[in-house]
Amino acid sequence: MPELPIEQVEKLTIEILRKHRNDPVLFVKEALGGTPTPQQVMLLRAAAEPGARVAVRSGHGVGKSTTLAWIIIWFLCTHDDARVPATAPTGHQLSDILWNELRKWIDKLHPWYKQFLRVTDDKVTVEGGTSFAVARTSRKETPEALQGFHGRNMLFVIDEASGVPEQVFEVAQGALSTKGARTVMAANPTQLSGFFHDAFYRDRERWTRLVFSSEDSPLVSKEYVDYMAQTYGRDSDIFKVRVLGEFPSTSISQLISPELVEAAMKKSYRIEQYQHMPKCLAADVSYFGDDACALYLRQGLVAQEIWRGYNINTYDYATLIARFWREMHADACFIDITGWGAGVYDTLQAMNFKPMPVVFGGRADNPERFMNKRIEIWWRMKEWLESGGQLPDMRDLSDDLCVPEYYYTPSGKMALERKEDIKKRGFPSPDRADALAMTFAYAVQSKAMSGSRGQPAKVKTKYDIFNRKKRRN
Repeated sequence: MPELPIEQVEKLTIEILRKHRNDPVLFVKEALGGTPTPQQVMLLRAAAEPGARVAVRSGHGVGKSTTLAWIIIWFLCTHDDARVPATAPTGHQLSDILWNELRKWIDKLHPWYKQFLRVTDDKVTVEGGTSFAVARTSRKETPEALQGFHGRNMLFVIDEASGVPEQVFEVAQGALSTKGARTVMAANPTQLSGFFHDAFYRDRERWTRLVFSSEDSPLVSKEYVDYMAQTYGRDSDIFKVRVLGEFPSTSISQLISPELVEAAMKKSYRIEQYQHMPKCLAADVSYFGDDACALYLRQGLVAQEIWRGYNINTYDYATLIARFWREMHADACFIDITGWGAGVYDTLQAMNFKPMPVVFGGRADNPERFMNKRIEIWWRMKEWLESGGQLPDMRDLSDDLCVPEYYYTPSGKMALERKEDIKKRGFPSPDRADALAMTFAYAVQSKAMSGSRGQPAKVKTKYDIFNRKKRRN
């Protein structure tokens, strides 16, 4: 067969490149010899759109890491001046899984493309050009994994995105929002808060959202699905996450669900409806660092954030609390007296106020059920939400309420995850939620209604979750 003239070869090459650039599915079939499943085709086509923002939640074994590797190779081979920062929460996920997939498929790549690619342990470069892909493990101590990259064509790839610390996404917001940049992230949906979860709920209008069930994938054996169903039950959260690719109804150990919080933030009561009920003010205290001071007011079924700030000294914070206490005619004010809170409490007392101290690690009113006061007041807050409580529509508050997990002690008592452990998982301290929870610390009498001798009357409604004893006639 005679060789084609060089001009014709170049023309054919450009035509093939153009087709492959516009159609990653065709690229995978012709250049990589892959056979994408219908789910993988959906992801490949979603990633082909300029400026695409794609989030994939999936069960196990559907080939999402393979598809991410295909997308990286396609992007490097068909786009000039391409930059592909790739990240995952662990070195194992990034190096042993995603980068191994890259190596495997580059070995299968058509020789014409393969001749230009060079692979190392953490980088793929394109010879004769400026394009590259680089692996960066996401750690909260070094949140710059997705920052500092510039190029005409940008693709951010995030594997197991639900486990990437929130600090990484906070630092990368500017880069991820670069005009024309593509973002593709995939994960088993294990977390009910954070950037990945928001892509399917709070920020869903900004993302192309895909859900891949293991039951629908030809890559997953029926035996695996049957085993998971028989072992855990089809209605279990483990089956939802590991097989169906659905977020759990609550995390395996989550106290308050996003659905409950979302419903509370959609309510629209008027606080005037509850003027006969106690006004409870509560202050979570911090002095410096990343933790915030938060001041909340709750009356009846309505909660409000009064103030939130950072790096305020105890005297100034006490003065601020005193001003709001007077202006809002609060019936009581609860103060977290652990650590710096003791200074705020003492200062308020010196100002002739009578705050009510709360010790999170102190004894619960029901010590047989709850390990300490903190889990008890969080449980009461959950019951209040379930009874119809209304929350301000704020993302930070939503995250604070949904992040803490609970567990049972060897003696069978319920306990709430410590702030230190929450931070180790990459989330900030739930200061807003702690402040709101403190409004449930003790029963409060309202001054809005007086008793027969001019004394504050005890107000009992169906929303009073503290005093459950029936009043005698």
